[in-house]
Amino acid sequence: MISLMINKIFDMQNEIRGKVVNLTDLPKEKTALIVVDMVNGFVHTGIMSSPRVVNIIDNVVAINERTYGYKKIFFLEQHDEDSTEFKTYAKHCIKNSEEAELIPSLNCGATLHSNTTIIHKNSTNGFHAPEFKMWLDENEEQIENYIIEGCSSDICVKHFAETLKTYFNEKNFDRRIIVPIDSVETFDFETHDGDLMKVISLWEMKSNGIEVVDTIL
Repeated sequence: MISLMINKIFDMQNEIRGKVVNLTDLPKEKTALIVVDMVNGFVHTGIMSSPRVVNIIDNVVAINERTYGYKKIFFLEQHDEDSTEFKTYAKHCIKNSEEAELIPSLNCGATLHSNTTIIHKNSTNGFHAPEFKMWLDENEEQIENYIIEGCSSDICVKHFAETLKTYFNEKNFDRRIIVPIDSVETFDFETHDGDLMKVISLWEMKSNGIEVVDTIL
């Protein structure tokens, strides 16, 4: 049974790999970049931070630099001290703390240009943030391609990507939701194995119509 399960995981990994997308094939005026939770509290410091996420910083920064002038959303998680989410997850990213700040590698003028919208969120799913719903109302007719990067691949990235995809399905809008494997990551903690959860979450996203690709060329 164990060997069969391991083989299934390898099969899942093989299914999600082998595809790339060229940025030049995605028209600038029809493409948005969504950066999920690249805050200190998930990257550099605090109980929810992970060295695994540190390893994708260069790729995340590279896509941001190559998409200068594109419409962008940066989701930044932040919570009050009594946030309901803390019944599920350890206390993290408290408002006005270092943990709730965007990582230094992304917190610069070259990244935060005039087309960048900063949205603070109080749950794992940025789709439910009121500011995102306002942004979507203004942009959903124009934006046809969404590149999603950041962390965590099995929680915040997955929740947002699948909700966005099903939202467009409900409206019969054909929209591309693209997740590059080399620019998303999750954490290791006790039985939460990062390698395993990343594969499973990406496979689930692919199974729900999201384009999981190795990288953005």
